Amino acid sequence: MEQIKIQKLNDRLLSRNKRFEKLNSANDLLAEELLQAGTNTPIGQLLEKISKLPEVRFEKVSTVRRQICLGKYQLDKKLDVTIDKMLEELIVEP
Repeated sequence: MEQIKIQKLNDRLLSRNKRFEKLNSANDLLAEELLQAGTNTPIGQLLEKISKLPEVRFEKVSTVRRQICLGKYQLDKKLDVTIDKMLEELIVEP
């Protein structure tokens, strides 16, 4: 039963990775303006920080999801630490 849950989670993760959103011309123009905003605006600063984030490691995500399903992952503790780190990196200026 647990193996089926894990497989479904992995399948869902892979299918999300393959989806592409099509933009209409208005959305495309807005996206282009946001990307060219530079670091002069708060959204530009946020986009710059996001662009420097590392790529998603799907194998690691699958492993952690499997551990969560099996009840072997300390989700609350690790989630608090992770959120704190992310907020600190996004808010604190270098």
